[in-house]
Amino acid sequence: MGASPVVGPWRWVILLVRTGVCFVSFGVLKSMGLFINEFVEYFECSTRAAGLVVSLPFTIGNVSGIFTGVLLKLFGTRPLMLFSGAVAAGFIIIGAVVSTSLVHIALCFIVCSFGNAMVRNASVAALLKYFPDNFASMNGVSLIGGPVGMMIVPPVVQQLIQLYDWRGALALLGAMTANVCVFAALVRPLRTRNSYTPIADGEPNSTTNPPPNESLWHKLRQTFGIISEKIDLQMFAGEQGFVTLLFVSFLEGLLFCGWHIFLIPNATALGFNETMSSFLATFAGLGSVFGRLLSGFLIDQGLLQAHSVLALSAFLLALVFLLDPIAAPSYEAVATLATIGGFAIGVGYPLLIVLSVNFHEERRVSALSWMFLFTGFGMSTGGFAIGWIYDVTGDYGVAFCTMGVTSAVMGLLSLKLRPTCFSCKTQDRE
Repeated sequence: MGASPVVGPWRWVILLVRTGVCFVSFGVLKSMGLFINEFVEYFECSTRAAGLVVSLPFTIGNVSGIFTGVLLKLFGTRPLMLFSGAVAAGFIIIGAVVSTSLVHIALCFIVCSFGNAMVRNASVAALLKYFPDNFASMNGVSLIGGPVGMMIVPPVVQQLIQLYDWRGALALLGAMTANVCVFAALVRPLRTRNSYTPIADGEPNSTTNPPPNESLWHKLRQTFGIISEKIDLQMFAGEQGFVTLLFVSFLEGLLFCGWHIFLIPNATALGFNETMSSFLATFAGLGSVFGRLLSGFLIDQGLLQAHSVLALSAFLLALVFLLDPIAAPSYEAVATLATIGGFAIGVGYPLLIVLSVNFHEERRVSALSWMFLFTGFGMSTGGFAIGWIYDVTGDYGVAFCTMGVTSAVMGLLSLKLRPTCFSCKTQDRE
């Protein structure tokens, strides 16, 4: 008999931890758009360069996601989150204080991104362990912290920029990021009920010494085999819908970052003042709250399947992007589109995490890690590509229409992510 997990009342603290991490992460992400014009003016760089740099704290580090399972087993959730949170906060502050060029900012943000990625991945893994039966709903509830952060943090950061310049505001944003260490301290390992299993005579036990005099080549092959098993490269061949899911994750990252980062600069370019522009993040966050609550409810109640809801949200988001140039003269219209766009992204973003439930339990962390990796690549692409389109055309309307077409393509691909495309559900059906 094996060990069975004991899920007690502390799981509600884990839900609070995940919510707090989302509040900080998404609040910081949305606020980064406020620094684009500041960087363009101070460092005399292009919009595409500034857009790429402000996306870095949430992108490059996702490459570490494929090793999340290994790191969690080696260090545990709480130590990993504490260390990663300190790295993320520390390098934002260092970038604000000592950077003399955009390259220095970029290097600090790249290191920061590894900390952000590990905190996020570890918090998702913890939530999945504590809420295995209703993960879709609890994941949606925990992600409410994100839009709440988007509603509160950007207007505050805008005031900080006016009071302390961009360096002071960025340093204070790093200090706020350090709060994830406080949340990490609340994480506990999931307790298990251990049952005693006697070892038969002649059966090897855990104290058996490894065979001596292994060659270096044998050890290297053995190590590579362990790493390959942990990051589960076999999923690319063994899971029918996995590659499609990764491409959808890439497009989701592109749209997510492109919209979040350039929503405020777009409003500023339309002629709205900085305060009014920053409050668009509040409208977007309000819509996202309802979207994240609704997505988990629809799926857990069996009303719709995750891939169908994801496709519908992508088509709705495409409509928002395509209507943006038409709504441009009216602040009320732009704010309404920001709310609807926040709702669509609020519905869609959590579903990428929920779709990992279609994999076998032992593959879920690896699947999530690969998805986060491709989402990160998409976010880097979105930050650069939307800025590049604006540099070339001088019009964010063209950039938003491009994102609309991309979102429609993502919706079509999402329709192919039926549960039967994944081995876990295929075997359940059989």
